Amino acid sequence: MINPIRRSRKIGRTQGGRVKGGRAREKESRFLTRPIWERLSSAPEGGETLVLRENPSRNFYHPCSGEEIRNVISRLPNRDTRPIKAIVLRRTSKQDYRRGIEARKRFACIILNAFPSSNVIHWGEKKPPDNVFSHYEPWCRNWEENPGGWHQIWTAEEAKRYYLYHLLLHEIGHFNQPWSIHKTKRESFAEDYALRWARKLLPKTLRP
Repeated sequence: MINPIRRSRKIGRTQGGRVKGGRAREKESRFLTRPIWERLSSAPEGGETLVLRENPSRNFYHPCSGEEIRNVISRLPNRDTRPIKAIVLRRTSKQDYRRGIEARKRFACIILNAFPSSNVIHWGEKKPPDNVFSHYEPWCRNWEENPGGWHQIWTAEEAKRYYLYHLLLHEIGHFNQPWSIHKTKRESFAEDYALRWARKLLPKTLRP
């Protein structure tokens, strides 16, 4: 006979969380850890943008400091940065590193992943597409090909400039994109926003 009771692997879960010891537990965010959430929850409304830092692990570091991030934000129009509650300098997950994800917008936060402490990015055995070279051209032009594949060699100063004047500005651009913009055009809008402001904020010799 067919068992009339519907069986599901989701039995015991509560709104995306888990049940442990007979008590429901909320499922934690994959992007923002509990200590980060607790600091965000206790932050006063209308205060300055928080910069929250996670331990980057032994093989990674955060190229820029909280002061440097706040300095860039202070030079932008207040209307552009008002929706942003926090910048999170995040410990890079293995999945993000494999997928080459450097930053993302989540809720009212900007997440900046940590950078390899070797200042070397491995791009695999195949030569990266031309659009990758053109994207990084204003920030890092040092590429090497060896038996291990293609590698991009950064300096600490180049990584800092890239984080402050491209990644950060790109994600701020996502906060300011028109609500009606099609999803296929969102990255182009954020990229244009970042380049436009980088040219205004950087010295002439360093502009992209």
